[in-house]
Formats: sequence, structure tokens, C-alpha cells
Amino acid sequence: MTLAWVAGEAAVGVFAGPPLRAGVLARYGVKPPVLTVEVAAGVALALAVVRAAAPWQAAALGWLMLCAVALTFIDIAIRRLPDPLTGAALAGVLGFLAVAAFTGGQPGQFGRAALAAVALCGFYLLLFLIRPAGMGLGDIKLAASLGAALGWQGWEQVVTAAFVTFTAAALYGVALLLLRRATRTTQFPLGPFMVLGALVALLT
Repeated sequence: MTLAWVAGEAAVGVFAGPPLRAGVLARYGVKPPVLTVEVAAGVALALAVVRAAAPWQAAALGWLMLCAVALTFIDIAIRRLPDPLTGAALAGVLGFLAVAAFTGGQPGQFGRAALAAVALCGFYLLLFLIRPAGMGLGDIKLAASLGAALGWQGWEQVVTAAFVTFTAAALYGVALLLLRRATRTTQFPLGPFMVLGALVALLT
């Protein structure tokens, strides 16, 4: 996308910060420090659309990041990824990508996005079944919308996101252990690392 698009998405994120704070985060009793939501949303939206090829894809990524920013703050604060937000993220991403496919003549890309949503969701479900303590059902549901957005770009992005997610989470866990701020059984939110992994993959 052009610099104007990226700047526009950043502005959307910043201006969406107060409504997210008052209308979404407050509902779950989450009260982040001043301006953190606005900055996080602005940066996330700007980074997400850098490599977007069309306006409707940018809209899908922008919507996903607005939901993802809210989910990140909630997950950090109360260790939850609420269904209304993960559901809204998936519905919005698939809706915008469907329009992108219809108007751009790219049904194959939409099919790949839908398949990637199922694949990434299934991968997280498998990990959950192997080790339920390692993640929650909300992580599995978030994986669906991330998979769709990444799958539109390609399978490489889906794999990259998963790799970055678990690498970053593992490094964070090791750091906590070394600092003696956690034990081997300590649980920490995976959602923020999933969003980080998606952003890195979208930039590749």
C-alpha cells in the first residue's frame, strides 16, 4: 500500500483507541495506561497494511488488528480471549476478504484464506488436546481469523506466524525463569504472541 494508506490506517487506529477503551475494554474491567491503546492500535494497523495489495484486504487487516489490540490488552489483564471479539474478528476478516475476492477476481485467494483459517485453527486445537494447560480455547478461536488473514497472502505467512509465535513465547518464558519471576508451571497469555507473530508474518 502507499504511504498515504499506511498513514491513514495508523490514524484510524489512533482514533479508534478511545472507543476501544471505553466500549470494549471497560466491559471486561480492563484499564490500560493512558494512550497505550491508541499507540498500540495505530502501530498495529499501520504495520498490518504495509504489504496489503488492495483496499479491501487492507480493510480486513485493519479490522483484524482492531480486534486483536483489544484482545491483547484483555488477555494480558485477565487471561481471556472473549468469544464476542474472536467471533467478530473472524466474521470481519472473512467478510472483507470475500468482497476483495469478488471485486478483484481472486476466488482462489479467498479459498486459500478459508483453508488457512481451518488449518491454523486445527493446529492450535491439536496442541490444546496434547497439552491443555498450554493454551485456552480463545487462542484456538483467534487462530482462525489470523489464519484467514495470513492465508490470503500465502502459506509461507501462516507458517512464519506460527513459528514466530511459539519462538517468542518460549523466549519470554525462559526469560521469566531466569529472572525467577515464574516457574515451569506458570501460565502466561499466548494471545499477544499470536498477534505479534501475525504482524511479523504480514511484513514478510
